[in-house]
Amino acid sequence: MSALTPQGLTWTVLRVHRRALLVSGAFVTLAAIALVWLRSVGQEAAGLPTSCASPARPGVPLCDAEFFQRPPSDFAGDMSLASTVIAWLPLAVALYAGAVMFGAELERGTARLAWTQSVTPGRWFAAKLVLPAVVITAGFTVLSLLYRWARGSAPRALSDEWYYPDVFVAMGPVVLAYALLALAVGALAGLLVRRALPAGGIALAVTGLVMVLCERWRSDLWPPVEQVWKNSRGEIGNSSWQLDMGMITPSGRRIHDCLQPGVPAPPGCYEARSARQWYHLHHPSSHSWPLQLVETGIVLALAALATVIAFRVLRRHHA
Repeated sequence: MSALTPQGLTWTVLRVHRRALLVSGAFVTLAAIALVWLRSVGQEAAGLPTSCASPARPGVPLCDAEFFQRPPSDFAGDMSLASTVIAWLPLAVALYAGAVMFGAELERGTARLAWTQSVTPGRWFAAKLVLPAVVITAGFTVLSLLYRWARGSAPRALSDEWYYPDVFVAMGPVVLAYALLALAVGALAGLLVRRALPAGGIALAVTGLVMVLCERWRSDLWPPVEQVWKNSRGEIGNSSWQLDMGMITPSGRRIHDCLQPGVPAPPGCYEARSARQWYHLHHPSSHSWPLQLVETGIVLALAALATVIAFRVLRRHHA
């Protein structure tokens, strides 16, 4: 047998979960093919005019036969769907880890059988964590990089902005952090509950809750930029994540925008009539990576905490 061939506990874990490996491998392969195809669609869209006029108007190209005959392509919709699938895929990891990898084995007693065959609970648990973590890291890294690669092929107008929740998660390392958190939470839930369905449900709920809370507080993870204009309302770039805008009164008080049509004026708008300054609070596109790294660090810290607690629970039950 080759030295590179999995043996012992590693081989056992791979064999037990071979169906999940095959399904996940097939999914990643199909998703990769779809993203490569979307890359080609985006490149094709980048080389075609987005509008034309017939008869031609100044500054607008004349419509030709190719413009009307080209096949319709919903690149923006397809990329939006891809970002949603990738961003929420960690929930599937949480469900499988809690319900199958740990909950089901403890419920059926197959874990105890392994512990009687010269395999300590600590070694068993480590193998059940490390091997899936390697597969998860490889799979989510490929999907995230391919998504970013496909997204960059088309004009910005055809893609959702970087700060959209699903796009933000799908295009950076934070999606990998959520997947590893899902694995750790699933392991902890399985050890605590020792039943498949409840463990899977708990892991799914906890992972989803963390994702929702991080999305809610994401804009606060890095200091935003404030721009102030005098005597006129300024504009920020289209790629900036606008958080707040309004007026600054002579006393220095900031009042949220009072000029939105159809919206009742908030308190203080009469005072704002004397304002001579306007402000925008926003995250420019350069804040994408700082926000990614801070959120990734927080989620990985939670994953490490869940792993440490899981080891302590295992040690307490089998001391």
